[in-house]
Amino acid sequence: MVSADGELLRSAQKYKVTINDLLAENEQLEARAKASEKGKMKDTMERAKLESELKDIQRLVDRIPPEVLAELKRQQRHTRER
Repeated sequence: MVSADGELLRSAQKYKVTINDLLAENEQLEARAKASEKGKMKDTMERAKLESELKDIQRLVDRIPPEVLAELKRQQRHTRER
């Protein structure tokens, strides 16, 4: 009976070590997931900012009169020919 109790204690200790290891690993994985999520959010915000700036620039270019654009293109062609 004593050996059965000792075996039970050893098994319980092994399980305790395994559970503690899994809990520690889970904690590390949660920290990595949280850091990854922050990175994704930062990337999403940066992308939204760049898209907003692009739209602003497109609106600015769209307001340039066609005559001015044509003149700029003509000047660029003339400069390249030199």
